[in-house]
Amino acid sequence: MIKINEDRCIECLTCLSVCPFTVLEDVDGRPQLAPGKTCLKCMHCGAICPTEAITFDEKPSILSDELPVPGNDFSKDLKNHILTRRSYRHFNEEPVPRGIIQDALELASWAPSAKNQHPTKWIVIESRELMDQIMELILKYTKETGISPEIASELEAGNNVVMGTAPTLLLAYARDNAISPETDTAIAMTTVELYLQARGVGTCWAGYLKRMANAIPEIRALLPELPENNSFYGAFMIGYPEDEKYLHIPERLKRADIRWA
Repeated sequence: MIKINEDRCIECLTCLSVCPFTVLEDVDGRPQLAPGKTCLKCMHCGAICPTEAITFDEKPSILSDELPVPGNDFSKDLKNHILTRRSYRHFNEEPVPRGIIQDALELASWAPSAKNQHPTKWIVIESRELMDQIMELILKYTKETGISPEIASELEAGNNVVMGTAPTLLLAYARDNAISPETDTAIAMTTVELYLQARGVGTCWAGYLKRMANAIPEIRALLPELPENNSFYGAFMIGYPEDEKYLHIPERLKRADIRWA
């Protein structure tokens, strides 16, 4: 529960102005919790408080880190980073340190999420034996059902469209009854991808893997148990790219379709 330290509060009421659901109210010039309101735990109030007067469950509502200040050319750097981001499917055998992956997944906790639910959770697969087992199940499924036969034909040609040559796979799952599990997971994964690629780690969205993990119960059985009513909403290939040095920004034949009203 939010608590306001009355000794620190200077009654500026800026916390009221940023609360998304008027959980705080003005009572005689001081912020107080409004009765019957549910806090989203977004900590906007703590982030804007100039005197650090707000705690949540008796713990600080803000990090102790100094507020980072982007450089003057940050918008240009960000644009360049997005333009040079590529989807990599061919990787060398060097494993990505767990610390880098951990940092990326932690950073996703600051991504936007509907009602601040952050329903997305992660399974990181590093075992080559487990990857081989998953591929065997997928090939068996495609043969028996006729679904996505290109997976088998591409593999025969030496091209694994499910997981490339990635040394690490990432599966993202979430509660099906969350407000917006698919969108929340996509935003979280985009945040993860931008950070990983900024660290020199290649990624590729693994749509086949996500779909097959949902469709084949035996794949779920190989993985850490998912809670009931949870599904996979995204997947990544992760690794250090092979010698792929892209020299140009590719054209996009589909550009933004914008209408102003």
